[in-house]
Amino acid sequence: MLVPLLFFVSALAVKQDQTPLRAGCSADDEVLATLAAGAKLDVHYAIADGSNCFSVTATVDGKRVQGFMPGDALTGVDAFEHERASAGDPESIRMMAPMVEKLSKQLAAQIGDPDVVRALELVRANQPAEALRILEPLEKKYGRDPNFLVLAGMAAYKSDNVRAALDYWKRSLDLQPNDNLAALYAKATREASADKSGEKLYGNRVLLRYEGENLPPDTARTVVALLDTEFMRISSQLGCPAEEKIVAIVQSRDAYYKTTGSAEWSDGQYDGRIHVALLEGPNLGPETRRTLTHEIVHACLTNIPSGGTPWPSWLQEGIAQKLSGDRLPEPIRAQLKEMAASHQIPKLENLGGNWLRLNATNARVAYSLALAAADELFANYQNFGIRNILNNPDRLPQITMDLDKRLGL
Repeated sequence: MLVPLLFFVSALAVKQDQTPLRAGCSADDEVLATLAAGAKLDVHYAIADGSNCFSVTATVDGKRVQGFMPGDALTGVDAFEHERASAGDPESIRMMAPMVEKLSKQLAAQIGDPDVVRALELVRANQPAEALRILEPLEKKYGRDPNFLVLAGMAAYKSDNVRAALDYWKRSLDLQPNDNLAALYAKATREASADKSGEKLYGNRVLLRYEGENLPPDTARTVVALLDTEFMRISSQLGCPAEEKIVAIVQSRDAYYKTTGSAEWSDGQYDGRIHVALLEGPNLGPETRRTLTHEIVHACLTNIPSGGTPWPSWLQEGIAQKLSGDRLPEPIRAQLKEMAASHQIPKLENLGGNWLRLNATNARVAYSLALAAADELFANYQNFGIRNILNNPDRLPQITMDLDKRLGL
């Protein structure tokens, strides 16, 4: 099975006349259409088998046709690489993390109210709605404290009440400058101005917010059922607590990019809420299904306490790929072994940070290596229990070293 390990949606173009759009990456695969030079394409993802093959969609005689095309047949790839490499980190959860740690000290020292401290712990534990319920009655008492307003804004934002968060954060910034908060406020302002997804559906484990004009009600109900089912399946393996419903926001591609500020190669992210772009229009196609499952894994892992530091990227992305059904092709597995033998790839402990600034080649290697590591983790630690590992994060460094050896790193 061909595995799309690097996802993006970018408008590129065909280089030469009579370029075939095929049903697969092989030169022997069926030709679905023949495209003219300059024809615009939506590029969905790169195939992680070293073939430099892309999944694309073209408009042919007024109809949308999805197929595959080699990267050397496309123009604009270099510009895409530059844009992708310069992309900032869109994840609000990363922006909030250092602010939460700073708040824990400031609120304890300046306010010391056990209810406020409890609300902070609830925000940390991904129970923002309960935190907001505690904080709202305290606003009369602490509404002039900038740190209290930062915390209330975080609880509102993670509860998917962006406009309330903006109000809290604006009042905090008026009282006390805060560069990190200003960046988060700017991101939330952009999101609020561009977000048109006002319809809501409630599942057992999730709250879906979506654009009614782009997602039919029947499809929306299917999305909720999928997310509920996938959460239960993933939680049974990883042990994810879920005291509150996980918010999932499903949007058109254009709205997704405008609200999240993501680079054009992104199709989903988790920032305390799941954001997913509709890759196949109003239909719930296989790529949108896969992306929803991938992001559910991230939401699950974020709900599991990881100790003093967040779960490393290789673990997050490896497990997310594995549990969303990705399979590593044997040629890629062999290539990783060759690269490991010649010390061309890093050890897992050096793949813990943000990957958004990796170039496309290194990103493919990182995602492939993460999936290979997840395969080894599940194969060799299944008897011990993956959820036991996650419940004992202090063991992860030792396990990481063992996986490095198994991968030849």
